[in-house]
Amino acid sequence: MNLHLLPPEIEKAHGDFAGHLEACADLDAVMRLKGAYLGRDGSFAARMIDILKAAPKEQKRELGAAINALKNKWEESLKARQSALEELRRQRAAQAQSWDATLPPPLPPRGALHPLTRLIDRLVGIFRPLGYHVEEGPEAETEAHNFDGLNIPEDHPARGSADTFYFKDHPKMLLRTHTSPVQVRVLKRLAPVIEQKGGVRFLAPGRVYRKDEIDPTHSPMFHQVEGMLVGRGIGMHHLKGTLDYAIKALFGPDAATRFRPSYFPFVEPGCEVDARCPLCGGAGCRVCKGAGWVEILGAGLVHPDVLKFAGIDSDTWSGFAFGMGIERIAMMVSQTPDLRLFFENDQRFLAAMGGLD
Repeated sequence: MNLHLLPPEIEKAHGDFAGHLEACADLDAVMRLKGAYLGRDGSFAARMIDILKAAPKEQKRELGAAINALKNKWEESLKARQSALEELRRQRAAQAQSWDATLPPPLPPRGALHPLTRLIDRLVGIFRPLGYHVEEGPEAETEAHNFDGLNIPEDHPARGSADTFYFKDHPKMLLRTHTSPVQVRVLKRLAPVIEQKGGVRFLAPGRVYRKDEIDPTHSPMFHQVEGMLVGRGIGMHHLKGTLDYAIKALFGPDAATRFRPSYFPFVEPGCEVDARCPLCGGAGCRVCKGAGWVEILGAGLVHPDVLKFAGIDSDTWSGFAFGMGIERIAMMVSQTPDLRLFFENDQRFLAAMGGLD
């Protein structure tokens, strides 16, 4: 189109045309725009007729071609917009005919607690009726609380930098390797009033850190739930009864427990506790590797040195402690083969874990 042959006002009208056309929200608006630009009574159509009449004879042919090309361009654009609006109207009519007014409106997706958080909440709920409350402690811990107060000797491998994250500028500070330092802090805080309270019992859930390589069963950050009870005359029979109750509450009334001797510096005697596989009922499966039992936690009677470090008379008071890995239980219950799935925030996986609690 030779728009340079047309007056500036017509060039400007052509420049504004696309915006006016896009603003047409219905067919009536398209028809009004068509009348304004192409109708006999429209100002632009009449103006172009006047321009053609006033043009010199030798320019009329070329000017007329430019005017016709411009009008054809407008006509094509109007038809395209009209077709698009008609198709949109047909789609809305079809949708209206298929719409069931009795159906509830669609709801947006809702957020939910992470499956590991729900499992921790469930464990806390199991122990609350037994009088346990929740205690928390810092994730950046002192060496004294993480090791010394738990009777862990200076030459123990866990104290090495190959296993533990130490702070470069504060060599006596570290990321806690277990939730057991909470035991030390709580016992030290309550030592002056333990006689008045008649003992103490609590849970300590939280994140812990170790220098493990990331693979399907290991992570440098994972979750534990620690439990402790201190009172008078506490023995292994109290520990066994408590854990047997908790595992039945977690896996069902048919669950059974098995205690195996084991060593932990902060308990004496120590044990590892197995549960009859809740997936195969002890018959043997992939999860329990055919054994019929799965390791759930470590436990034992609180070592007297742990009580002494907190300022509690170990001749008068005794207790038990236990600790479990949350990811281990979650993987077993959900038959998840890869620990990393719990940390990747894939919404498909998290939705599938809705039944974990």
